[in-house]
Amino acid sequence: MTDTSKNILLSDVQGQGFLSIFNDLSSELMPHELSLLELMEGLDYDGFDSTLRRDASVDPKDMAMIVVYSYMMGCTSSRSIERLCRRDLFIITVLKGVSAPDHTTVNRFIKRNGSQIEDMFYQVVNKLGAKGELGRETVFQDGTKIESRAGKYTFVWKNFVSKNAEKCEARLRKCLRSANSLGLSILCEESVEFPSVYTELMAVKERIEGMKLKLDAPSGKGIRLDPRVRLYRKFTEDLKKIRDYDEAVSAIGEKRNSMSKTDPDATFMRMKEDAMGNGQLKPAYNLQCASDSNYIVGCTISCDRTDYETCIPMMEKLEEKLSWKYSNYCADSGYDTVRNFNHLEENGYTPYIKPQDWEVAKTRRYMNDIGKYQNMEYNRDDDLFICANGKKIVKVDSGVDKKSGSSYGVYRCCESCQKCPLKEKCMKSSKKDRKEFQAYMEHWELRNKARILLESDKGFEIRVNRSIMAEGSFAQMKSNNKLRRFASFGRDRVFTEWILMALAVNVKHYANRRYNYNLDDPDWYEKKPA
Repeated sequence: MTDTSKNILLSDVQGQGFLSIFNDLSSELMPHELSLLELMEGLDYDGFDSTLRRDASVDPKDMAMIVVYSYMMGCTSSRSIERLCRRDLFIITVLKGVSAPDHTTVNRFIKRNGSQIEDMFYQVVNKLGAKGELGRETVFQDGTKIESRAGKYTFVWKNFVSKNAEKCEARLRKCLRSANSLGLSILCEESVEFPSVYTELMAVKERIEGMKLKLDAPSGKGIRLDPRVRLYRKFTEDLKKIRDYDEAVSAIGEKRNSMSKTDPDATFMRMKEDAMGNGQLKPAYNLQCASDSNYIVGCTISCDRTDYETCIPMMEKLEEKLSWKYSNYCADSGYDTVRNFNHLEENGYTPYIKPQDWEVAKTRRYMNDIGKYQNMEYNRDDDLFICANGKKIVKVDSGVDKKSGSSYGVYRCCESCQKCPLKEKCMKSSKKDRKEFQAYMEHWELRNKARILLESDKGFEIRVNRSIMAEGSFAQMKSNNKLRRFASFGRDRVFTEWILMALAVNVKHYANRRYNYNLDDPDWYEKKPA
């Protein structure tokens, strides 16, 4: 970079607060440093916690600058940031003669200012929008899974814990019957709810402990223990187990099936990085990004293995934090649910969501399958299907899928299909007498609307841009910045780390565009004429 271009870049942001301390070093500043100074100037830092340590004299505004700059340099741990503060001239100049913060101060700053850092990120996004760097028309959402710091073999499976809890409960009920036979319990009914059994056994435990028995007496062949001591040793361990099982099930929650012992917020997921090639599950987080013009404009975190429930929280976050509202929403087939379609349409968005059967529906085998209700004639007035043999298939029942929220109808043929000449092609099971299937009509209609939008000229352009913009941000984070595994525990701290990385990626992208003089022209790849 020549001295002339440096002076031009510096003159664009001259007179701002941060740059007043860089007058002597203006010829040495790099484009990414100038861009960082420009984007971080003028933000609201009043909410940051300044009580980092007793002798800390670094201003929160300067600390925020240092942390973001460190993430841009690839230093994400507190100790690497501490080392960078002692040798990097840019940070030394920001500190203005103040001693460099140690790793404890850096860690405490990030831990205590999670919500403030997120607010700072959206302030920068709004600033980029005001500068004309964002298209502000179409937003692209995608997610990625990044491994937690927790160990790979610290898993707790919900189904396994629930089965063990039932077995433990049965053993404790037997212990209650033994306590009744020894006259230690006043609860004689075995049909009561288990919390009452647990409470009574805890009372029995206290009674035995108050009898001054030799509870630690040796056991073995030829030693006759007191029945009360035997009972005490039998159910004491199960009482602890049942308490641990209840805590584990409560920590996992209803929407998850697993968690990690060392990081309860992490869920075991199937990762793309599978070194052993055996499909091993690893503790990870589902990180979501909303992109516009190759900038990250929104971030959320989820503990779910799928992306079904991440669309609505993302759009609510964007409506809350951004000063404008998008008109188009684009995502891949992982967000293809009725809830997402309905929420987007109700809030004025045009959903360009790829249906899950987008690719398979184009195959000859799918289109020639007469057993699929998608290929049958549908009578909307009478709500029935006409099969390939001309028979009516009427609706006999209905329901709602708990996972996706889609309503479905159960349809059954009016006549027997045993003598139908097309039975082998239409029915997979030869044991059934009539054709019967579940049809998700609401979801089917929404998918057809999305398919029409995606096949239009504008939909083609949006699909091309989605693969570039949504995946490009993850390429910067995971490949260029080497973010493959988080360095901290807990959902809140992991999300703060993710927000800082997203902010660093935005600043670097803005620096590249500014260096190449591409500002005020948002990235958008137009469809080339045939």
